[in-house]
Amino acid sequence: MITQESIEKILSAVRIDEVVSDFVSLKRHGGNLRGLCPFHQEKTPSFFVSPSKEIYKCFGCGASGNAVRFLMEHEKYTYPETLKYLARKYNVTVDESFSEENKKEKDEIASIYIVLAFAQEFYHQYLTESNEGKSIGAEYLKQRGITDQSVKQFGLGLSPSAKDMFTAAALKKGYEEKFLTESGLSLKTNEGKLIDRFRERIMFPIFSITGRVLGFGGRVMGSSTNEAKYINSPETPIFSKGKILFGLNLAKNNIQRNDKCYLAEGYTDVIALHQAGIDNVVASLGTSLTEDHTRLIKRYTNNLTFIFDGDEAGIKASIRGIDIALKEEMNVRVIALPEGEDPDSFTQKNNASDLKLYLKKNDIDFLIFKTKFLFGEKQDDPVKKAEIVRNLIKSIIQIPNHISRSNYVKELSFELDIEEEILYRELNNQLASQSKSAKVGKDPKTQSESSPKQFDQHLKSTVSEQEKNMIKLLIIAGNTNINENRKCADLIFDTIKDTSWEIDSLGKIFQYYFTYRQEKKEYPEIKHFLHHPEPLFQEIASEVSFIDMGISENWSKKTGRDIPQNFNFIKEISYSLKHFELRKLQSMLKDNVKNLRQKDLSNEEEAHYQKIHQVLLSHISTLSKELGIAYY
Repeated sequence: MITQESIEKILSAVRIDEVVSDFVSLKRHGGNLRGLCPFHQEKTPSFFVSPSKEIYKCFGCGASGNAVRFLMEHEKYTYPETLKYLARKYNVTVDESFSEENKKEKDEIASIYIVLAFAQEFYHQYLTESNEGKSIGAEYLKQRGITDQSVKQFGLGLSPSAKDMFTAAALKKGYEEKFLTESGLSLKTNEGKLIDRFRERIMFPIFSITGRVLGFGGRVMGSSTNEAKYINSPETPIFSKGKILFGLNLAKNNIQRNDKCYLAEGYTDVIALHQAGIDNVVASLGTSLTEDHTRLIKRYTNNLTFIFDGDEAGIKASIRGIDIALKEEMNVRVIALPEGEDPDSFTQKNNASDLKLYLKKNDIDFLIFKTKFLFGEKQDDPVKKAEIVRNLIKSIIQIPNHISRSNYVKELSFELDIEEEILYRELNNQLASQSKSAKVGKDPKTQSESSPKQFDQHLKSTVSEQEKNMIKLLIIAGNTNINENRKCADLIFDTIKDTSWEIDSLGKIFQYYFTYRQEKKEYPEIKHFLHHPEPLFQEIASEVSFIDMGISENWSKKTGRDIPQNFNFIKEISYSLKHFELRKLQSMLKDNVKNLRQKDLSNEEEAHYQKIHQVLLSHISTLSKELGIAYY
């Protein structure tokens, strides 16, 4: 864990305008900065950054937070990744707390990262500066249509033909033998001699989302049949093929902007498509798509299009990934290239505009593609047809959303001219066979009672907004004095401390606030919540911080949204607390209705519950009138 002292040093060094300006063009607007929102498409700037408050807010889509949240949302970093990114940007030393065992492991991983970074620099320099690199490696890449710009952009390199040139250079630089072998860069022979793993291969560095080298893919030059065409780094503490996508570090922002990701099969496919202007593309590292791969992509989009090579063997090997993506609730489409083509060869034969047109025209739904591919000429074979239908249903049941699943059954019924009922029968059979335990039906009498008709529906529908508003008031006005001995936070806590929360995360903030007050003997300020690691804490704090930002008066005229400049906090809190009280009374009334509906009640019990019912109705009626809420 990064120590609290380091976190505070990082956050104190950060300037939100500098961080956001790396990704968004901002212009001065009064005391704030304004630009086009990076989180949604817009033509009129609605995205504001306040350097003084250290927050951003979009009045179009509602995105808000501090510098940490901006990077987590825009770059999809984890909280620790974000802090380390900011630490590097502002040259802040990061201290982390570890047990001795964890500290040793962390130091070893850091050493692997360092030696990998050296290797990438070594291979790249060898390609671009050595005689062998320029005469063999660079010439090979030129023949493959890979430009100098791509060589630089993707950090490509060449491993020397000499069996230990890299290893010798690394040892000379002081890198330990242990980390050369653990990183997979060097091998130890039976005689105990250290040699290079990669020799005379084009080197494709594989980067993490944050741009750190995790490993390499090495491609042999020429068409030698004695060696594997590609070899990757072995599995290491930081390199796992099933968890990494080639090119994601370069494609992530373009994937998010286009709300779509293309998945190709190889390194050169990604580079070729980038050169043709298709920059929202990644590739798996010689493996089928995994759940970890799809979760990486889902950070940026739910729309995934597979680009399959135009050969049957390649499609069969890759088609398994479709079910994985469907299971992760992705919208899956497929593009099949002409027979004998892959993205690398196809881009070399077509200009950029023709390529984009082909991709657009041949981008089809996975079910249509899979149906046509699997059937081929086998539609007249009833046995084969039944087998293929089961295969297609197997894909459909991966889709968690029942509405989407139903739509695909309809589509499959139309495509194959098979009755929906038959397809549903097969679908249910497959679901039943894979289910570990049958669902137990609930007795209708035990299901939750619907609210009595007299319950105010408007209030019921906005419970979450009431709770969110209460938390906002707590954060912005908790430290405001009611009198010399009492603050707004005390009034809130004393009134609703025993109230259950509909939204668990808001209840968590409520408890956090008062735990902080008890432990620190002070009331947390807004800034404390703005820099909290929990995104919801930041979101709510940033929303209330913008209340008094002094946005242009013309803003509400343009958007139709009013931005309040001043609050009577005590009045607002009193109003919100009454809503909480009303909700609590409604809950009590609901429970009492259940009691009245019990069978075999004695006359005394029924009279008791009827009396409670009338008292509760009276309180609810009075409170509703005070709040100006319709009551029936």
